[in-house]
Amino acid sequence: MELLTGSNRSVRSPFQPGIRWSPGFVAIAIVIVIASSTLAFGQAGTLDPTYGSGGLATVFSQASGNLLTAAAIQADDKVVMVGTNPGDVLVRLNTNGTLDASFGTNGVVSENFNVLGPPMAVVIQPNQQILVLASGFLGTAIGRFNSDGSMDTTFGTGGFASTRLISNGASAIIPMALQSNGSILIGGNGLIARFTSSGQPDTTFGTNGIAPLTNRTATGIAIQSDGKILVSNGMLPLPELFGAPNLPSPSAASISRYTSTGSLDTIYGITGSASCVASGAAMALQSNGKLVAVGTVTSGVALTQNGNNNQTGFGTVRYNPGGSIDTTFNPGAGLGSGGGVVTGFGNSFQFGAPFALAIQSNGDIVLAGEAGNGNIDGNNLGSSSFALTRYTTTGHLDTSFGNNGIVTTTLSSSFSFVNAVLLQSDGKIVAVGNTGRAFGSGFSGSFVAARYLAQ
Repeated sequence: MELLTGSNRSVRSPFQPGIRWSPGFVAIAIVIVIASSTLAFGQAGTLDPTYGSGGLATVFSQASGNLLTAAAIQADDKVVMVGTNPGDVLVRLNTNGTLDASFGTNGVVSENFNVLGPPMAVVIQPNQQILVLASGFLGTAIGRFNSDGSMDTTFGTGGFASTRLISNGASAIIPMALQSNGSILIGGNGLIARFTSSGQPDTTFGTNGIAPLTNRTATGIAIQSDGKILVSNGMLPLPELFGAPNLPSPSAASISRYTSTGSLDTIYGITGSASCVASGAAMALQSNGKLVAVGTVTSGVALTQNGNNNQTGFGTVRYNPGGSIDTTFNPGAGLGSGGGVVTGFGNSFQFGAPFALAIQSNGDIVLAGEAGNGNIDGNNLGSSSFALTRYTTTGHLDTSFGNNGIVTTTLSSSFSFVNAVLLQSDGKIVAVGNTGRAFGSGFSGSFVAARYLAQ
């Protein structure tokens, strides 16, 4: 898709088939932080004033159809964002939060993945080429881009590897992961597929590159050092696509492990799977092989301001390499006799949900997502803010980070939420997501990256 500028016309949801997108206005805009910080300058968890404007870098003026869905960080600490504007786009930011003019056209690449659905995942290869996955009603496509944003036409067919078998429609999460040999894994619709590093189906995996999953949904993929594959399933809150978002919903999830050839590894957990009380929104492996999984959980049983919903917050569970709960994580507290921790945000933010996590080089665990309050109808959020928490390796809130381990950043728009949390080589934390407002039939937003001091 060609990048067009200069129009403020409204557009319909970008995920509806058969719609020709209206032009969008591309800009670096300013987002105002309307909640004053009580943190000391330079404290871990404060916004980095050297990044963007007061710690915030915002891309695209707010418009219907703008939605960031995923982000990744390069070896040089530049951030790559993907989403819709309202067509499929990639955006790259310099380390100071400005658009990278060496990438695409003034930092933006517009490309049509032809799947009637948005980009949903991005991975940076060791050679700094960029893999972007989009999924929709016509299947799933992976495009590979060179470091300058041009399409790598040697990959797959004309730059794309695709399958029609993996798709749950335009609002389903389809995760992607890169193996050490360059092979690419994607999951969804009850299946997991593997492509070779050149973008062809890997016939050594499953049947012609496809293997069955234990669950229809897949929310994350992690690859162990021995090549075995972990897949989480659960329920993620729907992106803010169709007006005010639903309240975060706690639900049980599970994690299954597969061999390097796609068979269920029945020695993991119980016959191949381990249950998870959190919703399975994201997971990551620690250097010792233990797995951290996060999701939405009930954080308080007191009635909230709208009178009919329990409070929700961030739930974190850690597993041993074999799939059992690691009871040395937050021992004697949290979930049962240990192994998990629940963090709520109190009456100020009654509904919280994590969407991403990252593990720092010292083993500390950073979660990011949203925290907000409900509408009087009792079904939808009325407002939300960026929310981050940090835990020590033992599962306790890190009191040196933010306010006793918790950071909330309220922006000038009604709704703000983090989709990805990234770590720079110097340890600084970049939370990447959306800020905007909801209306009757959609969401009008901007991409935003917030950089926080780590120590």
